[in-house]
Amino acid sequence: MKKERIFSGIKLVFEKIFIVFARSSEWILLLLALIIFYDVLMRYLFARPTIWALEISEYLLVYICFAGVTEAQRLRAHIKMRFFFNKFPEVMQLYLNLIFTLLTILFGFIIFLGAYDLAVSAFRLDAMSNTLLETPLFIPYALVPIGMGFLTLQSLFDMVESIGEVIGFHRSRRAR
Repeated sequence: MKKERIFSGIKLVFEKIFIVFARSSEWILLLLALIIFYDVLMRYLFARPTIWALEISEYLLVYICFAGVTEAQRLRAHIKMRFFFNKFPEVMQLYLNLIFTLLTILFGFIIFLGAYDLAVSAFRLDAMSNTLLETPLFIPYALVPIGMGFLTLQSLFDMVESIGEVIGFHRSRRAR
């Protein structure tokens, strides 16, 4: 019982972090739209293109994507082939959810490790972008391991829930 409360508490803390991450992406999307609008105005109305808008837009888009993937996992809103999935018996659906969650954990963790190494290398080498902005590359590179780390954590929480659903299903079957 105590372990369940600790798990629930940890999950709640991370869920709040994930929600802030997702909600911030909504504001980032607005900022991205404003930057692109400004760049289009400057380029086509005043013939004065910006030197920074494209690079910043790319980095903001990466942020939005990784915030979105974590939110989609949290809400279990990833694309599923419901037409086929719903044709399986309930117990098979539970096991398929478990398998897909495990695959998501493995995928997220592998990408996290590679991206983490890349971000650390960029930091150690003081790598800069090849633009006039000379953005330190560890900043945009760090978005990938943060996003994949969040996806992996959310998937771990989902895995625990999926295991509980499988156990609960089998207990209810035995009770009949």
